[in-house]
Amino acid sequence: MTVFLDMDGVIADFFGALANRYKVDHWKSIQDRDRIFVEMRNTNFFVTIPEFYAETIFGDQGDGIYQRSLAIIDKVKEIAGDDWGICSSPLRNDDYNSAYWKREWLRVRDWIPPKIENMIFTHNKHKYAYNPVTRKPNILVDDKPENIKRWNDAGGIGILFQNNQDDLKEYLFVELEKACKLGKS
Repeated sequence: MTVFLDMDGVIADFFGALANRYKVDHWKSIQDRDRIFVEMRNTNFFVTIPEFYAETIFGDQGDGIYQRSLAIIDKVKEIAGDDWGICSSPLRNDDYNSAYWKREWLRVRDWIPPKIENMIFTHNKHKYAYNPVTRKPNILVDDKPENIKRWNDAGGIGILFQNNQDDLKEYLFVELEKACKLGKS
């Protein structure tokens, strides 16, 4: 069983980066989104995206800022050991370029999965929903409901999670623990 993390919306603040780049409060306020996605092709935009951070007040990390993305990576490593990976969609019509810059984003942060075959960039995530040898389900943490539905329908265990909305400890980490127990049974 492999635990896969999506990047955009889960560990990489893609939508926040879009909002900042186009000087709007929310990325959905951007006029002509189709045009901006075309403009992103053949650029290094994906390596410039920040991680997710959050403020804490008297939390486990103490006062100040902590890195939510790193906390997710650390928890997945704790749960899955070396059997974790990335399953992220490249930008449409820019597959090779955007996948390259997403790999570079991971490399710069030293977040390359231990098994290179677990670094997947595809528009068809559901094809990795289970291990073809053991037939055990894999786990996907993703922010898009349609990706989770397709993953679950293909025999995997999907966890819907949006880093800028959902709680780590009370939601994501609990769901990961449950999914791992379910996947091992």
